[in-house]
Amino acid sequence: MSKIRILDESVSNIIAAGEVVENPASMIKELIENSLDAKADSIRIEVKNNGRDVRLVDTGKGMGKEDLFLCVERHATSKIKDKRDIFNLTSYGFRGEALASIGSISKMIISSKTNDSKIGHKINLNAGKITKYEEISRTGGTEIFIKDLFFNTPARLKFLRKKSTEYARIREIVLKEALYNTEVSFSLLLDGREVVKTSGRGGENTIVELFGRNTLKNSTKFSLGYWGNMNLLKSNKDSIYTYVNGRYVKSKTIEKAVLDAYYTKLVKGKYPFTIIFFNISPDLVDVNVHPSKKIVKFVDENGVYKEILDQLTDAIYMDDRKNSISLKVQEDVVESSEKNNLLDFDELENLITSTGNKVIKTEQSILINEEKLENKVTERIAKANKYSQEYEATLPSDVSNFEIKESKFEYEDEKDESRENQKNLEKINKLIEIKKIPVDERQNNEIYSDPQEEEKVKTNYRVLAQLHNMYILVETEDELEIYDQHIVHERILYEKLKEKHYNKKISIQNLLVPIKLELTGYETEIVKGNLELFSEFGFEVEEFCDNEILIRGVPIFNFRVSIEDTFRHLLENLGGNDPREKVIISMSCRNAIKAGEKLTFDEMETLISDLHKVGKYTCPHGRPIILKMTFDEMNKKFNRK
Repeated sequence: MSKIRILDESVSNIIAAGEVVENPASMIKELIENSLDAKADSIRIEVKNNGRDVRLVDTGKGMGKEDLFLCVERHATSKIKDKRDIFNLTSYGFRGEALASIGSISKMIISSKTNDSKIGHKINLNAGKITKYEEISRTGGTEIFIKDLFFNTPARLKFLRKKSTEYARIREIVLKEALYNTEVSFSLLLDGREVVKTSGRGGENTIVELFGRNTLKNSTKFSLGYWGNMNLLKSNKDSIYTYVNGRYVKSKTIEKAVLDAYYTKLVKGKYPFTIIFFNISPDLVDVNVHPSKKIVKFVDENGVYKEILDQLTDAIYMDDRKNSISLKVQEDVVESSEKNNLLDFDELENLITSTGNKVIKTEQSILINEEKLENKVTERIAKANKYSQEYEATLPSDVSNFEIKESKFEYEDEKDESRENQKNLEKINKLIEIKKIPVDERQNNEIYSDPQEEEKVKTNYRVLAQLHNMYILVETEDELEIYDQHIVHERILYEKLKEKHYNKKISIQNLLVPIKLELTGYETEIVKGNLELFSEFGFEVEEFCDNEILIRGVPIFNFRVSIEDTFRHLLENLGGNDPREKVIISMSCRNAIKAGEKLTFDEMETLISDLHKVGKYTCPHGRPIILKMTFDEMNKKFNRK
């Protein structure tokens, strides 16, 4: 006698239900997706009794009598016709198992009506069996009422979590569906209390309705959705919302791309708020991995990773400088005399000093109050002549005019203001000449910087001083900024080394005398397993004997600490994922300017300038580079406002 038998349909339905309906939240997800496939523009869900009693009402297409009876049969679906459709899915549902599975473990009532029908239809089910049918009067759409979920599967019922947990899961499911379907209004009531409400009026309204205005304020839209700034960091990954072809999914590939894009901004244990809407040809993604359809696989995992990483990275760092410092020299030049659009003599002096005798090309000529300027010039010339005459009167009568002119600057030096006046006149003349040059011709004049370079790096800031040999104080138009010198240099080194590595531009210099290092057994294994990696970064390493290695070549790099110290630091930080990124970070951190190191003024200016060229204002570990205090805040502290 055969030991193998075909299971009764009621048993097989319950087994299938165990895969589809893990908990009340997963059941509600299936119901919502059916409503969305039916093109509903409004979905209302009422939940009671710890999720065991659920009522869903939608305004979708509805069903006629025949479809109503078929919808509760296993593998009955309108979404696919043959096996080819499985690989080109454009709908949420396709298995035809949801309603049959839910009905087999609950008491269910379904009523529905199509918009072109005069009457509606209703069926009652108990454990998957239809017990009643009737015609009813109702509006278009579908209503599903589930009562006593898991009533005939006590084992499943026993594993229901406490009410707060189940309700939290349900809320999260509805939120995730509403977050993508922003043209559909959603309403979720838990024990009569409305906890989710969206209007269906677009993405930004939906974000405000689900997360609040602060989230929208600190989020930026980009090509693949929204990314949140550092004010929205979370302690877990739950705020990374990823959708593929409109379906909320869990994908390690997408999640890794998101975290890698934020990598140098995140401190340990913090995760970003991000919404990713990724669309891909249905035949390049498999959503048929699991009945819940939460897990997907891509044909080209690396391609998907790179596309999301590149677009999100570009979006994050596009506004990075704006979020940290606003440098707009062109606007500042014009705005400095808002009342009459003119610059007086003192403003011209300040302009020359602040730009290092370079005038940035602007969209219009700099307007000069010539009458006021000429008065200033006349006054200073008269004053210079007066000083010159007084000085000449003190000289011996037999000294020639030529000797007088040469000696009055040589002997009086800086005490004689006429020399400073002469410099001022030269500056004024230069500015007057500049004013006469048409704007289009200025780019060829030697006093101008490369316009393209100036467009990238603005310079309306002034380095003031170094504080405690740790911080660099910088003045901008509206703020006092404090830069951490170590982090500034670390970020600069990180970007330069990263660019060289990924563009394969790291050059190697061979050492005349190899460096011999004695390692522990653990460190030796790390070296053996990463010889190719070290070679990528310019370290030519070979085994010498047990637990000893030779470093024969090193990258051409500004080592501020010894090569041995740098290499040992690499070994300490090489474990885990992303080894290349860790090498770059480790080398940058170890060789950056240290806190407590005194810098010259030129070194400080170079550091700040190089940082603004990089345009990224967190260290590779995620710490901020700049702390700010606006002058308005200072004025308030000093009771000036």
